[in-house]
Amino acid sequence: MANKKLNPPRSMGRQLNYTAGACNAVCQKILERYDLSLPQWVILSAVWKNSGLTLGDLAAYSGNNAPATSRIVDRMVDKGFLLRTPDAHDRRTVRIDATSAAKDLSHLANFYEDINAVLLDGFSKTETDMLFSLLERAEQNAKGWNKAD
Repeated sequence: MANKKLNPPRSMGRQLNYTAGACNAVCQKILERYDLSLPQWVILSAVWKNSGLTLGDLAAYSGNNAPATSRIVDRMVDKGFLLRTPDAHDRRTVRIDATSAAKDLSHLANFYEDINAVLLDGFSKTETDMLFSLLERAEQNAKGWNKAD
Protein backbone atom coordinates (compact mmCIF):
# COMPACT_ATOMS: atom_id res chain seq x y z
CA MET A 1 0.00 0.00 0.00
CA ALA A 2 1.37 3.43 -0.95
CA ASN A 3 2.21 5.93 1.75
CA LYS A 4 -0.31 8.73 2.06
CA LYS A 5 0.94 12.29 2.01
CA LEU A 6 -0.05 13.79 5.31
CA ASN A 7 -0.62 17.51 5.60
CA PRO A 8 0.36 18.54 9.12
CA PRO A 9 -1.52 21.40 10.74
CA ARG A 10 -0.14 24.91 10.61
CA SER A 11 1.11 24.84 14.19
CA MET A 12 3.40 27.46 15.74
CA GLY A 13 4.93 24.85 18.07
CA ARG A 14 5.59 22.45 15.20
CA GLN A 15 7.16 25.16 13.04
CA LEU A 16 9.33 26.46 15.89
CA ASN A 17 10.48 22.91 16.70
CA TYR A 18 11.32 22.12 13.07
CA THR A 19 13.11 25.45 12.66
CA ALA A 20 15.06 24.97 15.90
CA GLY A 21 16.01 21.45 14.82
CA ALA A 22 17.26 22.68 11.44
CA CYS A 23 19.17 25.53 13.13
CA ASN A 24 20.76 23.14 15.63
CA ALA A 25 21.86 20.87 12.77
CA VAL A 26 23.62 23.81 11.07
CA CYS A 27 25.28 24.75 14.36
CA GLN A 28 26.45 21.20 15.06
CA LYS A 29 27.85 20.83 11.54
CA ILE A 30 29.97 23.96 12.00
CA LEU A 31 31.01 23.27 15.62
CA GLU A 32 31.93 19.59 15.21
CA ARG A 33 35.33 20.49 13.73
CA TYR A 34 36.14 22.21 17.05
CA ASP A 35 34.92 19.29 19.18
CA LEU A 36 32.15 21.49 20.59
CA SER A 37 28.42 21.00 20.95
CA LEU A 38 26.03 23.94 20.77
CA PRO A 39 25.36 23.89 24.55
CA GLN A 40 29.14 23.95 25.12
CA TRP A 41 29.54 26.90 22.76
CA VAL A 42 26.84 28.78 24.70
CA ILE A 43 28.81 28.26 27.92
CA LEU A 44 32.05 29.37 26.24
CA SER A 45 30.37 32.46 24.82
CA ALA A 46 29.58 33.54 28.37
CA VAL A 47 33.02 32.68 29.78
CA TRP A 48 34.82 34.47 26.95
CA LYS A 49 32.98 37.67 27.92
CA ASN A 50 33.25 37.30 31.71
CA SER A 51 35.78 35.22 33.60
CA GLY A 52 34.98 33.79 37.00
CA LEU A 53 31.29 33.10 36.45
CA THR A 54 29.44 30.74 38.77
CA LEU A 55 27.37 27.74 37.70
CA GLY A 56 24.29 29.78 38.59
CA ASP A 57 25.44 32.58 36.28
CA LEU A 58 26.00 30.08 33.47
CA ALA A 59 22.66 28.35 34.05
CA ALA A 60 20.82 31.68 33.84
CA TYR A 61 22.76 32.69 30.72
CA SER A 62 22.25 29.39 28.92
CA GLY A 63 18.64 28.80 29.95
CA ASN A 64 19.54 25.38 31.37
CA ASN A 65 18.91 24.25 34.91
CA ALA A 66 21.85 24.04 37.31
CA PRO A 67 22.36 20.23 37.11
CA ALA A 68 22.39 20.28 33.28
CA THR A 69 24.81 23.22 33.29
CA SER A 70 27.06 21.40 35.74
CA ARG A 71 27.17 18.34 33.45
CA ILE A 72 28.05 20.52 30.44
CA VAL A 73 30.80 22.23 32.44
CA ASP A 74 32.11 18.85 33.67
CA ARG A 75 32.44 17.64 30.05
CA MET A 76 34.23 20.85 29.13
CA VAL A 77 36.62 20.52 32.07
CA ASP A 78 37.36 16.95 30.90
CA LYS A 79 38.04 18.27 27.36
CA GLY A 80 40.42 20.89 28.75
CA PHE A 81 38.28 23.93 27.86
CA LEU A 82 37.27 25.08 31.34
CA LEU A 83 38.71 25.27 34.85
CA ARG A 84 36.75 25.09 38.10
CA THR A 85 38.30 27.22 40.82
CA PRO A 86 37.00 27.60 44.39
CA ASP A 87 35.99 31.18 45.19
CA ALA A 88 38.54 32.88 47.44
CA HIS A 89 35.83 34.36 49.67
CA ASP A 90 33.21 31.59 49.71
CA ARG A 91 34.37 27.96 49.59
CA ARG A 92 30.85 26.83 48.61
CA THR A 93 31.10 28.79 45.35
CA VAL A 94 33.06 27.59 42.33
CA ARG A 95 34.21 29.98 39.62
CA ILE A 96 34.44 28.87 35.98
CA ASP A 97 37.22 30.13 33.72
CA ALA A 98 38.40 29.42 30.17
CA THR A 99 41.64 27.57 29.60
CA SER A 100 44.13 28.58 26.91
CA ALA A 101 42.57 25.89 24.67
CA ALA A 102 39.19 27.61 25.02
CA LYS A 103 40.73 31.03 24.48
CA ASP A 104 42.20 29.69 21.22
CA LEU A 105 38.61 29.20 20.04
CA SER A 106 37.49 32.72 20.90
CA HIS A 107 37.23 33.47 17.17
CA LEU A 108 33.90 31.62 17.55
CA ALA A 109 32.56 34.28 19.94
CA ASN A 110 30.33 35.74 17.22
CA PHE A 111 29.39 32.35 15.77
CA TYR A 112 25.71 33.20 16.18
CA GLU A 113 26.13 35.92 13.53
CA ASP A 114 27.15 33.24 11.00
CA ILE A 115 24.10 31.19 11.97
CA ASN A 116 21.84 34.23 11.70
CA ALA A 117 23.24 34.87 8.21
CA VAL A 118 22.30 31.33 7.14
CA LEU A 119 18.82 31.43 8.68
CA LEU A 120 18.01 34.97 7.56
CA ASP A 121 19.36 34.69 4.01
CA GLY A 122 17.09 36.72 1.76
CA PHE A 123 15.38 38.56 4.63
CA SER A 124 15.41 42.36 4.61
CA LYS A 125 16.46 44.24 7.74
CA THR A 126 12.81 45.14 8.30
CA GLU A 127 11.77 41.49 8.01
CA THR A 128 14.58 40.42 10.34
CA ASP A 129 13.62 43.02 12.95
CA MET A 130 9.97 42.04 12.64
CA LEU A 131 10.77 38.32 12.98
CA PHE A 132 12.75 38.88 16.19
CA SER A 133 10.02 41.13 17.56
CA LEU A 134 7.27 38.63 16.77
CA LEU A 135 9.20 35.71 18.25
CA GLU A 136 9.91 37.72 21.43
CA ARG A 137 6.18 38.53 21.71
CA ALA A 138 5.24 34.87 21.21
CA GLU A 139 7.74 33.93 23.94
CA GLN A 140 6.27 36.50 26.32
CA ASN A 141 2.74 35.26 25.54
CA ALA A 142 3.79 31.71 26.43
CA LYS A 143 5.51 32.84 29.62
CA GLY A 144 2.50 34.94 30.60
CA TRP A 145 0.13 32.04 30.02
CA ASN A 146 2.29 29.73 32.12
CA LYS A 147 2.25 32.26 35.01
CA ALA A 148 -1.54 32.58 34.86
CA ASP A 149 -2.06 29.24 36.63
